[in-house]
Amino acid sequence: MDRRQSHSVLRLRNILITLLVVIVAIGVLVAVGAYVLFGQGAGVEPPSLDYPTGVEKEEQIEYVMREHVIDEGGQPVHSFLLYVENEPQNVTIHKGVGTTGRNDVPVDEEYQYKVASITKMFVATVILQLMEEGELDLQDPAATYLREIDYLRYDELHVLDGEACSDEITIDQLLQHRTGLADIFIDTETRFYVNVLTHPRARYSPERIMDTFFKYGLNEEPHFKPGEGYYYSDINYVLLGLIIEQITGDSLPQQIRQRILVPLDMSDTYFEFYEPAQGDGKQIDTYLGRLNVTRDVYTSHEWGGGGLVSTTRDTATYIQALFDVELFESESTLQVMMDNSENEAEGKTYARGINVYPLGDDTYYGHGGFYGSLLVYNPEKGITFSAHVAQANLPYDAEALVEVLLEIVENP
Repeated sequence: MDRRQSHSVLRLRNILITLLVVIVAIGVLVAVGAYVLFGQGAGVEPPSLDYPTGVEKEEQIEYVMREHVIDEGGQPVHSFLLYVENEPQNVTIHKGVGTTGRNDVPVDEEYQYKVASITKMFVATVILQLMEEGELDLQDPAATYLREIDYLRYDELHVLDGEACSDEITIDQLLQHRTGLADIFIDTETRFYVNVLTHPRARYSPERIMDTFFKYGLNEEPHFKPGEGYYYSDINYVLLGLIIEQITGDSLPQQIRQRILVPLDMSDTYFEFYEPAQGDGKQIDTYLGRLNVTRDVYTSHEWGGGGLVSTTRDTATYIQALFDVELFESESTLQVMMDNSENEAEGKTYARGINVYPLGDDTYYGHGGFYGSLLVYNPEKGITFSAHVAQANLPYDAEALVEVLLEIVENP
């Protein structure tokens, strides 16, 4: 065997060894990833929802909050941030309990956190502002604004059983998740999170997000034709963000800042990874099972579907301004945003960038965030509720917790 042959054999052997290592590593990552991300269960008793009577509301709420900080088990909740306001009773409670997560540093109410999908409310707000300004109509085909973006491969974006349906997608369908488009987080969850674990420092742009969408073949796996159902997909809000950029000639983060954050003096809110951090830099550690997402993963893949960092006070400021019609020219635009009649007919609660939440006997409007956030408002009772528990996979019933806290706030 000559040196060239020897080198080729050695190279082939090294390639085979590398492939074997990769295959084994992927298997380990899938197993370990499931353990890291989802844990082995909480391993602790569910916290009590009882609270002391005969004391002030603030003390009752803090008691419930501290009961729901759980450091042990596979789904730790190291911190709990809350802003709740009952306007008619002139009651405002703003609290932060627990620790940052990576260490024993206590948190306070001003800590920032990843709001995740609450970002969709901001994107929808900008779209509806552009509608009021005559820059778009909700029934416009999305293709009108997106076809010229080369990397979108727009004609191939939605292919159902070999039929290209992209031209049927409207802006309104994007807002209401009625396009049928698949989602990189839900439809390819294992593959996506294995990729995140193997490349935790990867930085995403909208182009890379859409490249991932096509790489996974999701363009050929839509759930239905546009307008024929409801399916929650972050891709809808990535496309809405791109529409905003195409119309304004500006970046999505800058448009949100210019139109919402600056007018409302939301000085602790910013688009993470896409603009400089704002505020004092105190950000809570958010967890997915045992994985410290804040410390270990660049979540730039969230973008228009969930890229904002904020505080409970700032998000409360936003939703109060929204319902006070400070962000729209007309009350009718807010009603359009809240109208979920199309999805309600199919038993769904989503409207346009906003969800309808039945909590107790009341109806709240707002949005949740994947990493343990909730922002809601009750216009009938003037109650604002903004919370973050820093754990995507909670070891207890979040709805029951929210209802108890609202019960305390509403008590005379």
